[in-house]
Amino acid sequence: MTRKKLIIIHILLYLSFLLFFSLLWIENTFSFPSINQIIFHMKFSSSNTDTGIIYDYLIKIIPLSLICTFLTSKFISFIQRIKNNKHNTKPYHYRFCILALTISLVFVCLKLNIIVYFANKAELSNFYETQYIAPQNTNISFSKKKHNLIHIYLESIESSYFSQKNGGCFEESLIPELEKLALENTHFSHSQKLGGALTLEGTQWTTASVIAQTSGITSSLPIENQNYDSQSLFLPGVYSLGEVLEKENYFQEVIMGSDARFAGLSNYYTQHGNYKIMDYNKAIEVGYIPKDYHVFWGYEDQKLFEIAKKEISKASHQNEYFNFEIMTIDPHTPYGYVCDQCPKKYSHTYKNVIACQSHQVYDFVKWIQQQDFYHNTTIVITGDHKSMSSQLLTNMKSDYIRTPYNCIINSVTSSQNTKNRLFNVIDMYPTILTSIGATIDNNKLGIGTNLFSNQQTILEKYGLDYINNELFKTDVYYQKKLVKKE
Repeated sequence: MTRKKLIIIHILLYLSFLLFFSLLWIENTFSFPSINQIIFHMKFSSSNTDTGIIYDYLIKIIPLSLICTFLTSKFISFIQRIKNNKHNTKPYHYRFCILALTISLVFVCLKLNIIVYFANKAELSNFYETQYIAPQNTNISFSKKKHNLIHIYLESIESSYFSQKNGGCFEESLIPELEKLALENTHFSHSQKLGGALTLEGTQWTTASVIAQTSGITSSLPIENQNYDSQSLFLPGVYSLGEVLEKENYFQEVIMGSDARFAGLSNYYTQHGNYKIMDYNKAIEVGYIPKDYHVFWGYEDQKLFEIAKKEISKASHQNEYFNFEIMTIDPHTPYGYVCDQCPKKYSHTYKNVIACQSHQVYDFVKWIQQQDFYHNTTIVITGDHKSMSSQLLTNMKSDYIRTPYNCIINSVTSSQNTKNRLFNVIDMYPTILTSIGATIDNNKLGIGTNLFSNQQTILEKYGLDYINNELFKTDVYYQKKLVKKE
């Protein structure tokens, strides 16, 4: 066999192992994303990802793939020698390469349900055409007692972290402060105890959840759709909570410790509500953090809440009404970020990070409640999605339903119908607006339903399986009216 052919064989063998181990790493790191999530992130630059995740991949997967390639090649050569066929290694090397590539590709197809995905995409759905309520064409009015809004998105915080007695999976709550807030304020649950929103396809990652909670739609970008940069129009057909409040003359700002360009967040916020963006880069620009400072995804939540206090205080003195969206990052997969406030109560690092998140959010809420503007301010706290880290979930009962956290504090309205609700984060769009004093015709926006009303959500009306099946299909109305706005 020529040297050139041998090099090609080793490259193919290496790619087979790389593909196989990469899928295992993704599953362990992100609790396995859907095809929609992978396609979504492929459309945006991933250059602003946490370097820790990149290093984790490079350190674990690249060397492992190289070692396996080397050992496999030596093993094949050994088999050749045993068979006294040293001068004809081609059949064995080629056969093994074909076998390895086939196994890896089959593994990928099975793990990602690629065949099922394309089979579903071949079918058409009219779900959005029949269920979508265009917010721009809906009468949304505000009372004179309308509130400011502070919406805190909690990275990967879910109801399983509650104590068992209140609906969680742990004998002792990992998030006792957040559990206390949920028990004492408005909390929507899928069960009689504390719980949360069921998961619809296209709401399982941060940007998708933000879009769902503020625009009432799921996220599904077609493969053939263009890639996005910071200047690209993003979901031009949607009309978001930010646009509703912009029309009401709210000052609006989003605060996050990462780069807002990641996964299209800057596109979304600037184009749908003209938000001021206080992200990692802006924090350096205004002097909140040093130019050479960078931990985890940018800066940690300890700094996030201090920056938020300064920005909210400033806005409260300069604007009649304001809307702040604050996004935490410390509990991000795979291991979270340990700051100097994190307790050392648990031997498991990730548990300490989660406990720290609960404590920091609680302290921030208490700070808000001590401010002069609190009497007309609603605080909404939601988990962005279920945790992507499987570290703490290995002993969970198979029938346990995992749901993102939610809590609404100092709402203008109230409801007695908060338990045993089947809902998704898309329902937070009209629900949040109602909590700050809005009245919405028919209590529906996008495909979301106001949970303060007694109207059925689409989940209560059609069921989770049916809706997810429809969301996997190609929806012409969704693509033409929302993604492209033809």
